Amino acid sequence: MAEISLLLVDDELPLLGLLKKYLEREGFTVETAETGAQALAAIDDMRFNLVVLDLNLPDLAGEEVLKDLLARSPDCRVLVSSGMPYSRDRVPESDRARVGVLMKPYVPRQLVEAIRNILVEKG
Repeated sequence: MAEISLLLVDDELPLLGLLKKYLEREGFTVETAETGAQALAAIDDMRFNLVVLDLNLPDLAGEEVLKDLLARSPDCRVLVSSGMPYSRDRVPESDRARVGVLMKPYVPRQLVEAIRNILVEKG
């Protein structure tokens, strides 16, 4: 598999650091963002294959960040990572194939599996 670049978006700093190190050991290139604004700035500056997005962010509504990410980066996929149930039905039908869901809490291995699944599944 070619080099995969990820953006991890979560305001839980210990979790963000842990996941970044784990995913880098798994061979991914990883950037992080602690807020929705940082995530949107990063997506404007760099190209990512996938964004792992926590919907509970301190500055912007997670669903608005999701909508903006999908619009700003048409080739990017998004893995919604949330402690609350989330359905892809809330995403416009034209974007649903680009969105996956991983419920928190999860172990890092489950995250890697979900990342690989969404990237392989969508080509």
